[in-house]
Amino acid sequence: MRFRHAVRAPEDITQGPEMLNATQNAPNRASKTTHAHAAWRHTFLALAAICSLGSACAQSLASPQELTAAPLASEAMAGSSDKPAVNNSTLDANLFYQLLISEIQVRQGDLGTAYQLYLDAAKRTRDAQLFQRSVDYALQARAGEQALAAAKAWRQSLPESREASEYTAQILMALGRYDEVADPIRSVLRATPVHALPSVLIGLPRSMGRITDRKAVAKVIEDATVPWREGKSALVEAWVADSEGWLMAGDANKAYRALESAMKLSPSHPGIGLIASELMTSQPELEQAVLQQLKTTPSDIVRLAYARKLTAGQRLNDAAEQLDVVVKNQPDNAQALLTLGAVRLELGQAQQGEATLRQLLTLKPAPQADGSPGTLGVDLETVYSLLAQSAEQRKQYAQADEWLRKADPDTSRIKIQAARAKLLLIQGKVQEGFKLLRAMPESEPRDALAKLNAEVQLLREMKAYDEALKLLQQANSRFPNDPSLLYDQAMVAEQLGRHDEVDPLLRRVIQLNPEDPNAYNALGYSLADRNISLDEAQELVGKALSLKPGDPFITDSLGWVAYRQGRLDDARTLLQQAFMARPDPEIAAHLGEVLWVQGRKEEAIKVWREGKGRDATNKTLRDTLQRFQPKL
Repeated sequence: MRFRHAVRAPEDITQGPEMLNATQNAPNRASKTTHAHAAWRHTFLALAAICSLGSACAQSLASPQELTAAPLASEAMAGSSDKPAVNNSTLDANLFYQLLISEIQVRQGDLGTAYQLYLDAAKRTRDAQLFQRSVDYALQARAGEQALAAAKAWRQSLPESREASEYTAQILMALGRYDEVADPIRSVLRATPVHALPSVLIGLPRSMGRITDRKAVAKVIEDATVPWREGKSALVEAWVADSEGWLMAGDANKAYRALESAMKLSPSHPGIGLIASELMTSQPELEQAVLQQLKTTPSDIVRLAYARKLTAGQRLNDAAEQLDVVVKNQPDNAQALLTLGAVRLELGQAQQGEATLRQLLTLKPAPQADGSPGTLGVDLETVYSLLAQSAEQRKQYAQADEWLRKADPDTSRIKIQAARAKLLLIQGKVQEGFKLLRAMPESEPRDALAKLNAEVQLLREMKAYDEALKLLQQANSRFPNDPSLLYDQAMVAEQLGRHDEVDPLLRRVIQLNPEDPNAYNALGYSLADRNISLDEAQELVGKALSLKPGDPFITDSLGWVAYRQGRLDDARTLLQQAFMARPDPEIAAHLGEVLWVQGRKEEAIKVWREGKGRDATNKTLRDTLQRFQPKL
């Protein structure tokens, strides 16, 4: 719903009546001459303000010459049958002077008196512009309750006024009185032309995007849209708005139920595809609804949303397939090009990824409506960083460094400088890499943490796990109970085979952040890899998958648990599913082992060969090939 009037945030408009009159008793230091000039100035400004209130007022304020000539003109036209009908203004002398005094008070800073005079005049004349003026002056004074009183009086006097309901709804939301908002919103919707109603309904959730209490917003939308969700005249947009409201509030079940009702009305509506893509995490069956919609009524907007969800779930091959279609249809879609480039690089397709990103950089942004230069709508730092990643994958380290310098020309971004340090490390310039990182300034404590993390990653790249573990132990002493640091310490301890440290660290991470799927997955996989506590391992990985459905790495862990439990067919199914979504060398190692044990050695060799082609240095894959000695 696109409200036309901006209302201040709650803290800006909740002052009491004293705020309205705060300037009345200001010290008077001006000279008499200054007062005289100010009085004339205020008078002329006030006259101009009154004249701006509307055509009726403007017509009634004739020039001095017109006023002088008026009687003569009236006499000359008396009795004429051709004289036009007179449209008398409602602005009489009393109202004129009341408004004049109000505007003078405004110029003198006395918003309280102006507010009261305008509200009194508005009630007597039932004039919308006067009501709006009284509301505006209350808002200027940050007097929310007075603004609300004026808006309610406006609605009561002119119940059909859409603006009155818009003002009332926005002020109520700004004051946090959400239980009263649904009624004025319903009035706004009823006053909306039929042809515009669907777009207003569909925009409701986003029009309230600044409100932090998302559950309250969802309840307001649900209550306000009832008349348009019932009976034979129900609108799919009302159900979509209701579903999106609950989705934003984090209630997937209510969002799903509302979406089901929307699908019964019009399954091809793009809003359904967008919400279904988001709900796939908790309701995997909705993916078929998205695919069916893309088949029958293709929409690039829905396809891009679906691709992003696939990317988030690490289903990169599926995501690339969808993004290819979007880019083919919209070769100037910067967001699609950026996402596709990132996916290609993640899949190890460096040349394709770089070509896509370079295509993005050739786009010419359209100028803004005011003539100012436009933007691509994507973060160029991210684009340059990805291009650096592509050059690194192709071992073109000098070019990679050039891209990183473009991404961070001021050399102030720790993340970018860490990537440059990694390039130095790869080239054997270890001390230069650490020197670059350690020279970075620390403007706040979290900068020190970021530098520590970057240094740990460099040590892990060098396989200097003992040093990495010592550094992480120091970091955890300095930043206790940081889940990310504890998780990294557990992973390094795992590399060193210090399993007596791994389990308590990961359990502590779960305690600190019980919604972290990576911690559940890491602990479950660690138990399965050691072939111990397999029932608990299955429960932990199952919990991780419920928090992040479809993630191929978690699916791989679940397949590995099944393999350890002797359920070879289940293991093969899960691992094939994971490898199809993400052909990672570690997943290839696991799937190949299951296929080999089942006697499907040619299939195993094919999978191992593909994994080795992607990363021949992967430790899990190398260890697996060492054990089975296949002829690749």
